[in-house]
Amino acid sequence: MGFLHSGAQWVKWVQSGAIFIFFLVLAMVSKYILNMIMRIFAKRTKTIIDDLIVDSLKLPVMAMLIVAGLWIGITRLPEVAKYVDKINTGFIIVSYAIAAFAVSRVTHAILTWYSVEVAPRTKTDFDDRLIPLLKRVADVIIYGIAFLLVIDKFHIPLSPFLASLGIGGLAVALALQPTMSNFLSGTYVISDSIIRKGDYIQLDSGAEGTVEEIGWRITKIRHWQGNLIILPNSKLSDAIVTDFEKPETSMLFGIDCGVSYNSDLEKVEMVATEVASEVMKNYPEGVKDFAPVVRFNKFGDSNINFSIVLKASNRGASFVLKHHFIKALHKRFQTEGIVMEFPVRRLYINDKNEIRNIDRNNRN
Repeated sequence: MGFLHSGAQWVKWVQSGAIFIFFLVLAMVSKYILNMIMRIFAKRTKTIIDDLIVDSLKLPVMAMLIVAGLWIGITRLPEVAKYVDKINTGFIIVSYAIAAFAVSRVTHAILTWYSVEVAPRTKTDFDDRLIPLLKRVADVIIYGIAFLLVIDKFHIPLSPFLASLGIGGLAVALALQPTMSNFLSGTYVISDSIIRKGDYIQLDSGAEGTVEEIGWRITKIRHWQGNLIILPNSKLSDAIVTDFEKPETSMLFGIDCGVSYNSDLEKVEMVATEVASEVMKNYPEGVKDFAPVVRFNKFGDSNINFSIVLKASNRGASFVLKHHFIKALHKRFQTEGIVMEFPVRRLYINDKNEIRNIDRNNRN
């Protein structure tokens, strides 16, 4: 009888193993079946939403089949008969998790479809930047519902749980206050659409660069030297920002210079204007139809100071254009005999006795 009993147990184990292997193979085959379905839909429809949805279901379906095979195989074993209720409960909890995972992936697929096929046709990029937030909010809602279903499965009263959650939530809210501040600031930055990805901006702190990414917590700015500036959105919303892309990418910039008091200012103005015009025409960074402006603005200690205003195609181009202009103006001034004085101070002393006293003090 013992031999028959052990033989029956062996048969149960073989059957359970066979069931699990069957579902495991079925899970592997399901991937190819879904691929086939996806190819069929791809031929019949012009949109990619069906492809994205089917593709998002591959992993959840495989996971569900494997878990189902494991559950059916284990519950057939006589050794676990007294644990069947707990095993069933565990299977239901895992099923809730897989279902939430599947719904989350389908939701992400739908939002991805919207960002690829619908958002590019809209006039603003607000929906493009809103989609990452919608994905996160959807995940919180979906997994939150799954969590509540699990709690209900264990027959845990929700009232005490919600009360404790409220107290704990207050503590968490205080701990996450900086994060929430950055998040809310990010919503303002994104919803106002003042600063956009690709804009060249400068903060009142002096930091400047090209906006690479505007997230819900931080904004990434690529400095012209190549470094990445990571700026919390709360700092960005409080900062004074100069956007060099608004209202247009081309921009005016000035270069300060000075010439000797003995210079012919009419000639200086003419030469500086000619050089500025030639530089803007000869280099792609310059705006061809802009007329440079020369303005004398100050009697300096050594020179009469003036500014030359040029126009570059963008902020980055202004650096290149300034480089070429300074070289060209310096060379032209040398050719024309226009002098830029070094900083000097002249001391005039009329009393010869004072000069002798100064010399005597210097020798001492």
